[in-house]
Amino acid sequence: MGFLAPWFLAGLAAVGLPVWLHLLRRHRNVPVPFSSLRFFERRTQSSVRHRRLRYLLLFALRTLVLVLLALAFASPFIERAGGPAAGSRRMVVLAIDDSFSMRHGGRLARAKEEAARVASGMAGEAEGQVLAFASGVRTITTVTSDSAELQEGIRAIEAGDARGSYAELVRALRSIVQAANVPVEVHVFSDMQKSSLPPNFADLALPAGVRVVTHPVAEAAANAAVESVRAPRGIYGQGRAVVSATVANFGPSVETRRAALFMNGREVESRSVEIPAAGRAEVEFAGVEVPFGFSRCEVRIEPADELAEDDRFHFSIERADPRPALFVHEPNHTRGLLYFRAALEAAAQAAFQLEPVTADRTATVDPAHYAFVVLSDVAAIPEAFDAALKRYVEGGGSVWIALGRMGAARGRLPVTGET
Repeated sequence: MGFLAPWFLAGLAAVGLPVWLHLLRRHRNVPVPFSSLRFFERRTQSSVRHRRLRYLLLFALRTLVLVLLALAFASPFIERAGGPAAGSRRMVVLAIDDSFSMRHGGRLARAKEEAARVASGMAGEAEGQVLAFASGVRTITTVTSDSAELQEGIRAIEAGDARGSYAELVRALRSIVQAANVPVEVHVFSDMQKSSLPPNFADLALPAGVRVVTHPVAEAAANAAVESVRAPRGIYGQGRAVVSATVANFGPSVETRRAALFMNGREVESRSVEIPAAGRAEVEFAGVEVPFGFSRCEVRIEPADELAEDDRFHFSIERADPRPALFVHEPNHTRGLLYFRAALEAAAQAAFQLEPVTADRTATVDPAHYAFVVLSDVAAIPEAFDAALKRYVEGGGSVWIALGRMGAARGRLPVTGET
């Protein structure tokens, strides 16, 4: 017998309350001096034994109620041992990975062949069940000792398009172990992809007494991949692009590959890169001339391996002239222009070319010709330019209004008209 919440047994200390009421607070006669008893009427004294019996029953009932309350909150349960045959029986679970990666290189066929061998070798006192798992778990057969039924369920499994998840498999195994009430032996047939592991290792915990046997079916194949590429999204003016790529090796031995940069279907540069076993290497293409407009680019490693889909990485680069930006300021306030221009030119690739103009000369300026407009603490602008800025903003243009002492003297914001 056990308790689900044994800390509630501390409530048994409340039994002391009826003990205090019945024993420590017994009625005591206090002698009172009186002059004469001649005028008192003689009466029969009540039975002390009857009064004690009645109080003892009340004491027992009060104590019993408190004990039962404490036991009810402690949630007692009775552990039942299995029947005489439970110790000699066991359950075998055959879990076969049918995720997308099992399609490669005959992995699923090897997993099914290995599972069939385990099913045929099960002893007579064992029962088995076949599961298929990927992003979820499917029950292929019921719990049975018929080896032919298990073999048929194994042959019916086909690889799907889902990603594997060992956390989902473990969650299903917990339910199976809880319902089995016999020792469970789990055989997992999988290519053991790292991407199938959960982020929290506690999600792989199984109850005590469960035996897990893994059957890896993935072959040790050489595989290299272009993992990532770092390249500028745009080149402006006369600059050149610098493209660097990270090449990863997932195989057990050192790989030497040729890394090439392609632009619009034409090879631009190539490098030889040596990738350590289960490691990474960097390759850089410097001073790449990019034509005007958008260019379709690709970093490719050669020769291609069995998993050729990850041997190339696609990206794009745009080459364009710097776009003009309008900077409106007061004639005697040029410090803001100096700071703003220095900030724009500090970028590695300056995408904008600043064109300054004083506020009193903006009547004939069309803001639609500029990438954005900056109003740097201007006191007033011509009405024509103010109307043009409103149309520019309504059409999707951007205006940056920097307020200061001169702008505050105007009383209202340009473009928006707010106070």
